[in-house]
Amino acid sequence: MRKPPLQVYAIIRFDGFKSEATIKDRISVTKIVSSLDVAESEVARLNKLNGSKGATYFWQATRVRLEDHDADAT
Repeated sequence: MRKPPLQVYAIIRFDGFKSEATIKDRISVTKIVSSLDVAESEVARLNKLNGSKGATYFWQATRVRLEDHDADAT
């Protein structure tokens, strides 16, 4: 039986200083957390820490589906 998806929050970094790079190379998911409060505080912390270096952090709500896998499956 499939489990319902879980609401999670992706912490995303945009590297503004990599102006010559493709958009794919300027964006990365740094962490996934399960709490909006944690996402907001982590984004604030990272922006304070790395904002002067040209990195911008934000969060995005998303879902994750954790599948049950048969131990015998290959």
